[in-house]
Amino acid sequence: MHRNDARVSMVTLGGDMGRGLRGRPARRAIRSSWCVAAVAASTAWLLVIAPGAFGADATSPQAELRSKGEIPILYNQGIARIRHGWILSGTLSPIPDTDIIVRTDEQFDVVERNDAPIPEEWRAQGYVHVGDIDVVGKVLYAPFEQPDYPKGHQVTARYDARTLQFLDAVELDQNENSFVTVDPSTRIAYSMDNFDGDALLRYDAAHKWKPLRPLRLSMLLEHTQGASIADGAVWISTSDAQNDIYRVNMKTGHVDVVAQITDPPGEGEGIAVAKLPSGYLHVLVIDPDMTKVWVEHFSRPKTPKPSP
Repeated sequence: MHRNDARVSMVTLGGDMGRGLRGRPARRAIRSSWCVAAVAASTAWLLVIAPGAFGADATSPQAELRSKGEIPILYNQGIARIRHGWILSGTLSPIPDTDIIVRTDEQFDVVERNDAPIPEEWRAQGYVHVGDIDVVGKVLYAPFEQPDYPKGHQVTARYDARTLQFLDAVELDQNENSFVTVDPSTRIAYSMDNFDGDALLRYDAAHKWKPLRPLRLSMLLEHTQGASIADGAVWISTSDAQNDIYRVNMKTGHVDVVAQITDPPGEGEGIAVAKLPSGYLHVLVIDPDMTKVWVEHFSRPKTPKPSP
């Protein structure tokens, strides 16, 4: 068992938050600086007060920022909710062997870790990146990615959600692999073929990851980074111009923007959905100084009203 001294304090947030476009680095380029930033990473959570209401289209339902806390830069990719805690993933490529998966308690104290979750057999084939993760029952799902996207194949792996030990992996015919999320009722897994896209890939994870018909979306999503399934929707986080967070209806593919991460205006990453006192949507964003990651907790957005 491994622990650190990190503790988190949560505060209620309120007020209006301004929106606005900003210049952003390329999705992968930001990671090249983490090798230096990680050395100085803090392991302490900070108490933060920030504005809370996010502007979006007037017709879109809104989620409000409730609270936020800081975690080390190592945990910069994915987040998943488990009973009494969290699982986090991170990648600091191009440094070798710096991918990581950890299990934490409610306060994000690390209680178990896997410091090299990508097995050597897959790393030898060029897989160096772990994306946004998901947990269903006792199984953790994690996407592996190799950077030569035109090859048209990526990998999704499974781990024991308690011990974080690698179980197995499957190679899939897709160009990129930012995230994987699995519907606990059907065992259908969702991902995206490219960071920008208007369809969600679907696989029958219970039957040898058989490809299913993609779910067509009502709009193009840009720079998708993470996803989580809850309440008949796939909730998707991005690192687009405003770090938009979307709700996708799993039956129709209709997309609503529900929130944005604008404080700080860093790089949006993974997302977990769970009804907790801290909030409903729990999203990672890399601070612009690239020495820390924020976990931001948003309220549950209102259900959109049917069109007249």
